[in-house]
Amino acid sequence: MKKYWWAVIIVVFLGIEGVQVWQFLKLRKDLADLKWDVAVAGHNDDNVITPDVGTIQFFKRGGYSIQLDTAKYTNEGLELAGFVGNPTNLWIANLSLKFSAQKQLYQYRDDFDKDEFSFFFGPQAIGEAQCSPITSLSPGARQPFNITIPNVKQTKEGIRLVVVFTGGERYSYGPGG
Repeated sequence: MKKYWWAVIIVVFLGIEGVQVWQFLKLRKDLADLKWDVAVAGHNDDNVITPDVGTIQFFKRGGYSIQLDTAKYTNEGLELAGFVGNPTNLWIANLSLKFSAQKQLYQYRDDFDKDEFSFFFGPQAIGEAQCSPITSLSPGARQPFNITIPNVKQTKEGIRLVVVFTGGERYSYGPGG
C-alpha cells in the first residue's frame, strides 16, 4: 500500500511540474509575441505607400500625398513616376523624396526572433533611392517626380514603400521658398 501512495505522490508531483513547465514555455512565447507586436507598432507610423497606379495615397504625418502614374518592375529595379502633393499653407523648396523598398513587416519575424536589435532601426531595405530635388512645391499644388529603386523585384507578397523627405527641404510662408 505504501508503494501505491508513493507512486500517486510522484505522479501528482510530475503532473504539477509538467503544468508549470508548460506555463513557463507559454509565457516565453507570449512575451516574444508581445515584443514583436511592439516592434511592428513602432513602424506603423512610417509614411508607407503601395505601388498602386492612379491612387492618391496620403502620408500619416502632414497629409502630404503621392500619386503614382507609373509603377513598373524593370531589369534595373522598380520604376516609379508620379506626383507629390502639398496640402499645407507652406511653400517647400529643395524637396527630395527618399524611397525605401522593404518586404512586408510580417516577413521580418524570423529575423527579429534571431536578433531583436536588427529590427530596432527598422526593417532592412531591399533597395533605396532618392529623387532629384523638387525646386519648389507651393501650397495646394503638386509636382512630378521619377525614380528607379534598384534591386527590387516583383513578388507575390508585394512590397512596402516607405517615403521620407530627406531633410534638405526648406519651408516658408512666402512665395518660392
